Formats: sequence, structure tokens, C-alpha cells
Amino acid sequence: MSESYSKPRLIQVGLVVKDLDRTMEQFKILLGAEPERVIEKSPSAPGPKYYLGVERDFYQRAALYQMNGIEFEILQPYNDRSALTDFLDEHGEGIHHVAFDTDNFDALEKHLNEHGVQLIQTGPNSRHPALKWGFFNTDEKLGTMIEVTNFAEVAKIEAQENKDK
Repeated sequence: MSESYSKPRLIQVGLVVKDLDRTMEQFKILLGAEPERVIEKSPSAPGPKYYLGVERDFYQRAALYQMNGIEFEILQPYNDRSALTDFLDEHGEGIHHVAFDTDNFDALEKHLNEHGVQLIQTGPNSRHPALKWGFFNTDEKLGTMIEVTNFAEVAKIEAQENKDK
């Protein structure tokens, strides 16, 4: 895998709330917006989940809205400690993260590490074996946490897999 990556693309804004149903109702009343889908238990794929280097059993309910090419994600965490539960405890409800997509997760993670930014939460996914996601501790540097995914990288892998068939 190359050690370079293209400029990450903004793909999502994430809001953490205590009551997803109440917030979805307010989105409908105030903005006329309905979620494209609601996920009752995410992440749902089998495998370990980690927060601050410790295996945890965290989950969240999520409502996903498409808004002019940017996903707006509303999250209600539950179960074990996570970046979401700690955010709620420390700040209350609000914007938790902005998410970026990269064509080389490992190279971007290495670059972030070199600048004092560490991966603090990650876990399994069910979309593709090569798909990665993670929350990074950019609060002090950027004013919010960032999430990084590698949909662009996976798209290249899938294109090659389809070509090889």
C-alpha cells in the first residue's frame, strides 16, 4: 500500500444526543427532514470494538440523513463507555465529529499520529473486509473530533476485484 493519500473529503457531520426519537421528531418539525434509515444497533458486525485502547462493548442507535451530499448522523450511545458517552458526560448534546473519507486509511492515520493525533475508537464494520473507521482525538487541535473512513480506498479495491473476475 502506498504511503500517500489524497486530500480527505468531508462526508459527514455527527450529532450526539440522549434521545434519538425526540431529536428525529424535532428534525421533522423544524427542518421537514426524515432519516433515510435508522440503525438500531451499530456497529452490528461481529468483532472487537476499542475505545482508548481497551476492548469495550459500546453501541449506538443512529439516524442517517442525506443533506446535499453530506450525511448528517444523529447518534444515541448506549451500553459501555465510548467516545460518544464521554462526550455526552463532558459536553452534553451537540456536534461530536466531522467525518472524512480517504483513499489510504493507514497512511492518513500515520500522518495524524506524526502530528500528535491518535486513534481513540474503532470497531468492526459489515460493508467490506477492508473498510475501516475510527475516531481521532483532534478536539484540542480542531475544536471537534474527526472520524476517518476509507470508502474511496474500498471502492478502488472493489473495482479491482470486479475487474479480476
